[in-house]
Amino acid sequence: GRRRDDRGSHSSRQPACCWPCVDPGGLRMTNQNEKDTSASLAERAIGHTLLWSGFLMASYCSVMRLEQEDKWSTIPWLWYIVAITAGFIGVGFIRYSKSREASDEAKTEAEYSRVRQSLGDVSSRIQGLSDNSQRPPSEVVHFIDTQCVDPLAEFADSRQAMVKRFGMKVYADVMTEFASAERMVNRSWSAAADGYVDEVDKCLKIACEHFARADELLTAAEQHSSAA
Repeated sequence: GRRRDDRGSHSSRQPACCWPCVDPGGLRMTNQNEKDTSASLAERAIGHTLLWSGFLMASYCSVMRLEQEDKWSTIPWLWYIVAITAGFIGVGFIRYSKSREASDEAKTEAEYSRVRQSLGDVSSRIQGLSDNSQRPPSEVVHFIDTQCVDPLAEFADSRQAMVKRFGMKVYADVMTEFASAERMVNRSWSAAADGYVDEVDKCLKIACEHFARADELLTAAEQHSSAA
């Protein structure tokens, strides 16, 4: 009972964009984030330990012997140099840890901006496609192939920034909506390739709803993060 339009049917082709709905990469990324955080904390702890140990040891070396006529001979220079070296190494550990954290934060922000941009692009394009229900099926196929594949791919490539910024729960919720939307886009592509225009309209509307929900979840996560 579905209305079929045979103009430009492409049933022998495969859907252009097909990202997995199950995403084990998020769990792997969470584990990697935990390892990176542990490594950063360990580096900072080692740095502070060396810094304060060196400072205390150098101070002790300065007063451990009674003052003599030759004041410089009261200092055990070998141990004093060791203490100063340990302090400098500690400072190096601390500065390296801070610089790496700053670099990771900048990378995460850049990736997250791509998440936002790509989600907005694909959402607006699918919404425009849904609003224009008079397009022949061949144009729907071509539009999805040329206008929607790139932002879908860019979102998927940058998605792990959500784990770093908001945690696993927000990531999982957003990816559930995104995967559902992407699946509807694929179904609309297939329906258009087979000429079923009613199915195309239905799938595009559902895809728009899922994209909108993903955007709402990200907006709520941003507001919660800013409030915190």
